Amino acid sequence: MSDKTPIDPCVKCDEYLTGWKRALADYDNLKKDLAKERTAIREGTKEFLAHDLIESIDHFDQALKHKPEGGSPEIEKWLAGILHVRQGLEGVLKNLGLEAFGNAGELFDSTSCEAVGEKTDESALDDQILEVIHRGWKLGDRIVRPAKVIINNLGG
Repeated sequence: MSDKTPIDPCVKCDEYLTGWKRALADYDNLKKDLAKERTAIREGTKEFLAHDLIESIDHFDQALKHKPEGGSPEIEKWLAGILHVRQGLEGVLKNLGLEAFGNAGELFDSTSCEAVGEKTDESALDDQILEVIHRGWKLGDRIVRPAKVIINNLGG
């Protein structure tokens, strides 16, 4: 008598089929994980690049606060060119999906803005943004950098 019993070919086929299905599911899960990882890397790269570009735009904004009035036509043309460069940088940020926020006249929102000072202006609402020191930037719903603002404090 032989100890070997014949193996049913259908049982072996089912084992192989189950193994292939498991391997296929593992492969699909790997593809999904890699897609999520690629998306996270892209978003991280956007944010990294944005920080450097935002700093350059901040320099433009600060320089524009000290723009001389009544310059010659040559200076005005030069300034227009400089502003064009600034617009180009902002365009790159917008193409990356970033959006500026935090404008004078808006109400202060502590979730997206940082109050760096207070002033009193009777003609404005309490907690209204009076001056923007640095604009805030967001990527989708995520705050890349909060706006730094001076708000109105009516002493209430």
